[in-house]
Amino acid sequence: MREFMLTLHLRIHDSVTALHRAHAVGDDDLASAQAGEIQGLVEIAARHGIDIDAGYADLTLAG
Repeated sequence: MREFMLTLHLRIHDSVTALHRAHAVGDDDLASAQAGEIQGLVEIAARHGIDIDAGYADLTLAG
């Protein structure tokens, strides 16, 4: 389970980084796709009872 948690955290981190990059270059379609990915990963974490410090959910709406 530890490897799953680490992978999930890393995927969220990568998606958040990509979201910020997309916003920086004004690519709204990519930003929307990344926000959806983050939301999906947060939901996966919640289904498995993984604490992700509740810090990622708000990022899907941030610009």
